Amino acid sequence: MVKIAQRERVDVYTIPPNFAQEGTIFSGRVRLRNAFEAGLLALLLLQALLATDLGVKGKIYAGVIVMIPIVIFAVLGVQGESLTSFLFQFLKYLCGRRILTVPDGKYRLKRNRRLRKQQYRSRRGKGGERHRKRSKRAEASAQRSKTGRKTESERREKRT
Repeated sequence: MVKIAQRERVDVYTIPPNFAQEGTIFSGRVRLRNAFEAGLLALLLLQALLATDLGVKGKIYAGVIVMIPIVIFAVLGVQGESLTSFLFQFLKYLCGRRILTVPDGKYRLKRNRRLRKQQYRSRRGKGGERHRKRSKRAEASAQRSKTGRKTESERREKRT
């Protein structure tokens, strides 16, 4: 009985998301590109910090308040992208974005034509019923169904 219970037991192994991921360091937590960019940014910020005319305490405070958060932000990236690729895409967006303005006369003319065309198509209906001519009887019966009264031509036919 013990052997049957062991056979039914299934071992479930969860595979971590960073398994076999290339281009990462620290057990797959940080991408290599992000770490490289953060290192370059830290060097640039450190040089700028050392060039300032602050005392030792002022430089330490400025480094902790400004430099460390920026470097951490560069390591993490923005929505799965590296900081530089995000910045390039953002600048591309700023340069290529469209600005909405008041429509000019040409646009209004095209829009009115398009709307008239759509209205014409919707009035025509399916199958092109507008193009067929009706016989007088069919027209009279359609008129009768609309108004609920007999037309004068129908009255004459009834008299004869």
